[in-house]
Amino acid sequence: MPGSLHTHHFASHRRGIAGRRVRVWTPDGYAAEPTRRYPVLYLQDGQNVFDAASAFAGVAWQAHTTAQQLIHAKKITPLILVAIDNSGPHRTDDYTPVPWLRHGGGHAGAYAQLLLEEIKPFVDHHYRTMPGPESTALGGSSLGALFALYTGLRCPRVFGHIAAMSPSAFWGDHHLLHTVARSSHVPVRIWLDAGKREKPALRQSTSALAQLLLDKGWQKHRTAKRATLRFTEVPGGRHTEAAWGKRFGRVLRFLFPAASAARAPRKRARTPATAARPTG
Repeated sequence: MPGSLHTHHFASHRRGIAGRRVRVWTPDGYAAEPTRRYPVLYLQDGQNVFDAASAFAGVAWQAHTTAQQLIHAKKITPLILVAIDNSGPHRTDDYTPVPWLRHGGGHAGAYAQLLLEEIKPFVDHHYRTMPGPESTALGGSSLGALFALYTGLRCPRVFGHIAAMSPSAFWGDHHLLHTVARSSHVPVRIWLDAGKREKPALRQSTSALAQLLLDKGWQKHRTAKRATLRFTEVPGGRHTEAAWGKRFGRVLRFLFPAASAARAPRKRARTPATAARPTG
């Protein structure tokens, strides 16, 4: 495995919130540079992030491999990945802000407290992190992406970046969209996407959320460093671990671009001096 993977177990005493396993990946060079500090990306559904043996349907994102390749290529800033396992049968409860019909749910606030008050302080204490919001991201896919949006937008002083792949923004009769519509702009950068082969309800709610964020003041820009919103509709994208793993590199390049990559201007084709020019 590129880099190093460390596993920790948290026994939560919060009502309705089960304990869980947390996997922390540190990149190559972490041990060799004892004074260096790193930004952190916290990911939901941690079983699916690194290891195919624990991943849903046996398919993992291989996030560590992607991250290390981009670090070696100097495309992203070296970072720490924290993958928090879901709680299995209570996953829907943990990741959704409100209950909805027969699906249950509604304990995202309690799970967010576990993340904010126990998991993140533990990671900041035991690893050389850059703990400020400008260096801290929260991400996930599907319901995990819904949780990332819900929590990240409520806690901009903790999370300065959000990665939401295929978010279930339709949950609770579009509760998240109604919440954003009633809220003001906060200084959080957001990656938002949906696959073109996903269910219409998901695609439509994600597109509506992107437009709502733009209306609220988020900005699109061709360079990752200057954009505060990147919305992508992925051709051929499905609602699968394989699809999310495939585009995880693009997510990392938006969240934490290397300084040189962020400054590099896009090359523009020059018009030959001898080319005919329009007149009039």
